[in-house]
Amino acid sequence: MNKTNNDTSVLNSLKENNLTGKLLVYIGDTTDELYNQSVVYIAESSSNGTKGIIINKLLFNTATIECNRSSSDNTAEKEYKNVYEDLYQGGPENPAHGFVLFPKDDYLSKDPNAKINGDIAISSSFGILQEILDGVGPNSKIIAMGHCKWEPGELEWELFNNKWLIVKSDVDLMFHTSLSKRWEKAKELSSIDMRSYIRQSGTA
Repeated sequence: MNKTNNDTSVLNSLKENNLTGKLLVYIGDTTDELYNQSVVYIAESSSNGTKGIIINKLLFNTATIECNRSSSDNTAEKEYKNVYEDLYQGGPENPAHGFVLFPKDDYLSKDPNAKINGDIAISSSFGILQEILDGVGPNSKIIAMGHCKWEPGELEWELFNNKWLIVKSDVDLMFHTSLSKRWEKAKELSSIDMRSYIRQSGTA
């Protein structure tokens, strides 16, 4: 695919402001291991900037979550549980803040704080973490700490310089594909033949 057609696709996506709920696939050159071959789910995108969650980089494998339970005498007791779930490195911003992504049809309990974009839901409420602790949360999920952030104009510049591909979010890719294969599969969803893709910089 030539650069002109790629730029047209980017322009259409930005003009329609439909990046929220899409995936970004990093294809640029970088020495930053966090972004190298990363796939990012766009949680928010507006004129104020863009927030995304990396969905194919692990932080570590066991999450220890502190939760508060009320005892019979109404005093708060701290309880620690080990959740044996993959914990993802969502991005460098606010690493102490967690997010849970899950297929909207895979979670029967109602989470009033969940935001739904197409087939994907995302929540940062303590309630969903508590339900995961109790074994009644979503079956398929991504628990991520931190997020990626672009100020207004930053992501647009990176897109025009061919650092990212934009693809539709896909439940099978996000939740049922092994980590080592998510980047390759995401590229396939873009329908761009990378063998003939010419990387160029600038918009001229």
